[in-house]
Amino acid sequence: MPAQGGQPERRVWKKGYADEKSAREALAAVLVDIRRGDHLEVTRDTLNGYSAVYLDTIRVRASTMAGYRKHYRVHIAPSRLGAMKLAEITKDDLNRFYRELERSGRKDAGHEGEGLAPSTVRHIHVLISQIMAAALEDGLIRANPAKKATPPTKLEAAPPEMSTWSASEASAFLGWSKARGDYLWLAWYLLLSTGMRRGELLALRWRDLDIDNGVVHLGRALSYVKEAGTPPVMSFTKPKSGRGRNVDLDRTGVDGLIERRRTLAGTVPELATADALIFCNRFAKPHNPVQFSFQWRKRVGEAQLDLPTLPTLSVHELRHTHATLLLRAGVHPKIVSERLGHASVTITMETYSHAIASLQRDAADVMGGMLSGGTVPRTVPGDRASRAIGVLPGD
Repeated sequence: MPAQGGQPERRVWKKGYADEKSAREALAAVLVDIRRGDHLEVTRDTLNGYSAVYLDTIRVRASTMAGYRKHYRVHIAPSRLGAMKLAEITKDDLNRFYRELERSGRKDAGHEGEGLAPSTVRHIHVLISQIMAAALEDGLIRANPAKKATPPTKLEAAPPEMSTWSASEASAFLGWSKARGDYLWLAWYLLLSTGMRRGELLALRWRDLDIDNGVVHLGRALSYVKEAGTPPVMSFTKPKSGRGRNVDLDRTGVDGLIERRRTLAGTVPELATADALIFCNRFAKPHNPVQFSFQWRKRVGEAQLDLPTLPTLSVHELRHTHATLLLRAGVHPKIVSERLGHASVTITMETYSHAIASLQRDAADVMGGMLSGGTVPRTVPGDRASRAIGVLPGD
């Protein structure tokens, strides 16, 4: 019988049925789908084959793409799952894959065969789910099996509790750094006193400063992307939030920047021009962010020889320290959110709930004072913040 449009009928053969009855039931199901208009031919594409096209066509940040490609190349591509046909992948296949990753998925040197962190497995699941959703939209599969799979939960994949310094610990480190003549002392100070991100600090130019008003404009960030087999790519992009912001500086930060520019103008004038980076390497090029973080870890390790109780912190945790100190000092979360460049104050509240929870004691004391007829403590948030941050050297 001719097919619609006068084209000759094309026969499709399928094997693998246990008996004639099973084959006839499958044929009947296909005929029902054809009458409904929702029949799909089983695609021969494997997950690896389709994913190669998918990753080449989506539009995401370069750093996000580097993460996708690394997860796929290291964990998915060499697995049994990667070689399977898209239409044959089930939720059980995905769950087996996730459990294998949890048991022995690590591939990095020195940790081969150890289990992947729940957060990494969940990232891999999100990527697979996106790929399968695209295949569904392209009409290649009937349903997205990742929707019914069971990766680690959000709670299991939650990052470990952040580490922060107290004001006295921050002060002790900065005092140690300055006394040693550390050329990056001002960089550490600005990270702590403004809460800016590493990439934002390394993208700062002298033109971004309003010294008279003590304000710095954070309108871009230094991006660092490294994919296997290719040299790293550094570029300037918009901040993570997608928009710039102004952040007020304290007196020590302003004075430090004035002194730094004055010194550069007298020794290497081209590094003090408006378009020059405030923090750059000796060739006037942007600091490599990875090397910058290495310098930080090195400084902390050296400081701990003289300050043995100083906790180990990552560069990014200086940002957390900034926010935590301000919130515990009574600064309104909206102000902290603006300094950090969060898209909403809700993000700040959720990220730093540990700091906000500690303010419950203050609230209880205030309410108790009012109900008992006593005096209500009157605190000015700015004053409390000044006391918390004001122990930093030079204030």
